[in-house]
Amino acid sequence: MTKGKLPAYEVVAAEIRQRILSGEFAPGERLPSEAELIESSGNSRSTIREAMRTLASENLVYTTRGTTGGTFVASPDVAAITSHLENSVTLMAAALSVTVEQLMDVRQLTEVHAAGRAAHHRTEEQMATMRRSVDSAALETDYAGHQDFHMQILHASGNPMLELVCAPVFRVLSRRFVADRAAADFWEASQAEHRAIMAAIESRDSLTAMSLMQRHLHRIEDAYKEMELLTSPVS
Repeated sequence: MTKGKLPAYEVVAAEIRQRILSGEFAPGERLPSEAELIESSGNSRSTIREAMRTLASENLVYTTRGTTGGTFVASPDVAAITSHLENSVTLMAAALSVTVEQLMDVRQLTEVHAAGRAAHHRTEEQMATMRRSVDSAALETDYAGHQDFHMQILHASGNPMLELVCAPVFRVLSRRFVADRAAADFWEASQAEHRAIMAAIESRDSLTAMSLMQRHLHRIEDAYKEMELLTSPVS
């Protein structure tokens, strides 16, 4: 291999990756057989197998055995994607010393919009789940219990991309949040604001839901700063 030239298996993997990401190969679709890939690419069996291992490590393909087996394009795994993003964002936040203002900017840009969309798109089942989340959080004084309410709103917005964007930010915040430093009325105020936001969503009042969410996020940002919960890089 000459300097600067990619190994053959990486070239094959890159070509197949591009065909998957472009939609030429759809989720669940079987890829060409090993023999077909050898013939079409002019590479050896070991090169093709190494390319497949590379794509499998990226969760883009999976292989099954038997008469109906083969290598197939993987369907998106939301949990795996979210976990990968959470780890990446946490590392980036540490490396760049991301501040509470920057983290909360992301939440303002996504959650205020999500509250408005949720008022239009929420279902009765989603409202029931939201109510259970709020009722459950009333008994808790930790970040995770109250975070779930926000995740329910993101889900009710009908846009899964909003959930993917916010979940890593929640993870960074949760790792830097020290619950026992919260003022005595912090959780009570959060709970009251959650109920007001939920009522606006249930009434399908998108403008009120967005306004209440914006004020809620501003308040908890100020609370984070006052408690100095998020002033140091992620450890």
